[in-house]
Amino acid sequence: MYRYHSMTLLKQMLSTGQPEQLHGSLGQQFFVGDLEVGTPGQPMSVIVAIDGLTCLNSVRCSDPYCTSHRQYDASASSTYQEDGTPFDLPGGLNISGVLSKDSVSLGGATVSDVLFAEATSVWNQWSTDAPNDGVLGLGFSPAAPSILDALAEQGVIADRLAGIWLGRDGVGGELTLGGINEQRYTSPLTWTPIVDNMVSAERVTVGQVSVCAADCRVGATSVSPYFFLTMQMAKTINDALGGTDIGQPGVAALDCATLDALPPLELVIAGRSLQMSPRQYTVVIPLTGGESLCLSGFVGQPEAPPADITVGTLFMQQFYAAYDMDNMQVGFTDSA
Repeated sequence: MYRYHSMTLLKQMLSTGQPEQLHGSLGQQFFVGDLEVGTPGQPMSVIVAIDGLTCLNSVRCSDPYCTSHRQYDASASSTYQEDGTPFDLPGGLNISGVLSKDSVSLGGATVSDVLFAEATSVWNQWSTDAPNDGVLGLGFSPAAPSILDALAEQGVIADRLAGIWLGRDGVGGELTLGGINEQRYTSPLTWTPIVDNMVSAERVTVGQVSVCAADCRVGATSVSPYFFLTMQMAKTINDALGGTDIGQPGVAALDCATLDALPPLELVIAGRSLQMSPRQYTVVIPLTGGESLCLSGFVGQPEAPPADITVGTLFMQQFYAAYDMDNMQVGFTDSA
């Protein structure tokens, strides 16, 4: 009898201190789970990525990020299989290496011959304090084989289906593989087709500001809290919210004392209205001395397409997400 397998995710945050000490991981929050790779199992901590391959830190990498984290050692695993295909992750991440195969154990299940990226070079702004040793990629794309493919092909799960629940207020989260946990949401799922990891939205607004009125595409990322938009749209929204510049392009601070007076965010997807309060779309960073820095969740990116918005874990903490790879659709509903 098939059942889903669940991985517990622990929530951790970076970047506490004074504003001038904050860096590229500004306000970053991580939902981290544990797995084992190889035989005998080598424990690794991973964050969950909706798209892309699984990518693990390799013992062959000598860069600062790599050496400050646990590293996968292929030579220590009796089930390692060499692939050798070189890879270079897109998006300017400056992460490269080779593809490899090995067994992976997670959520009470073990699968063999899982293809993953073994990172031998990591040159980017990732903090050495980041809690993860790699990324578990769900590979929500027909072109990218994933852990879901391996689980289904080896009969561990019946459906290539994943559910993501991210808790609020310091609570961790849960990833289910092969099914969804109905205890993690409070109303029926609304399903919509997904193309190139994006779904269509009828409307996205922040108060009176229209982020996009038609032909809007929304994608989701579970590796960052923010809503990513064009630089101009982020500025328009943050100006309307009374945001102030903190010296980082595309990022604005909000007045913590007046958050409740700000307007809500609304996304309309497949006819369903998904609304968030200002406190729910704001990142609050504790500072030394008992003070806090409130950052707008709306962040500008120079390369962002005009009609696209990417929602991060701020959104996913409010709405349960189910990814159905067999039917290429995603379902959203209110999170429990």
